[in-house]
Amino acid sequence: MKPSILFFLFLTTALVTSCNKNNPSQSKTQVKKENQKSKNNGFEKIKYISKYRFEDFPVNKIETKNPKVIINTNVNSFTRRYRTMIKEMFKNMDVNFSGKYIIDYWGCGSPCGIGIAINGINGKLIELPPSSVGYRFKKDSRLLIVNPPDSLGYIIKDCSYCEPEFYHLDTLKSKFVKLK
Repeated sequence: MKPSILFFLFLTTALVTSCNKNNPSQSKTQVKKENQKSKNNGFEKIKYISKYRFEDFPVNKIETKNPKVIINTNVNSFTRRYRTMIKEMFKNMDVNFSGKYIIDYWGCGSPCGIGIAINGINGKLIELPPSSVGYRFKKDSRLLIVNPPDSLGYIIKDCSYCEPEFYHLDTLKSKFVKLK
């Protein structure tokens, strides 16, 4: 090869390489922008204002002792399918809902959550409504929030399965009733 062609290739390669080097301050800015994008996941969040509060569904008495009742997991197909999960959960948890119930839930795919409420007095099992993004409940209230807003009170705007749903526990019928 002729020296002039080699020199031309070398010069072109050096020029292209030097032009592609980022200024350190530019690369930091780009990383920050990418991190902000990934934190937001590209979803628009909106503030969710609920008309229901935990205080609106109080309980009369909160059981403080650890329940020691026998639970029957042969009630229906749901409790039979998850009998091991239910029994293990019941052994290791304390009352955490509506004064005498133990609630636990687990994933069943993405996004999917299911769970059970166990009456700590008589061992009755109540299936929780299915969830997409979890549950929120309190020991001193009968209110169950399915797909609750995040800790700051926001929900994803265009997520059809993320809409919060509100249920109260009807203790006479032993079932969750959806609030309108």
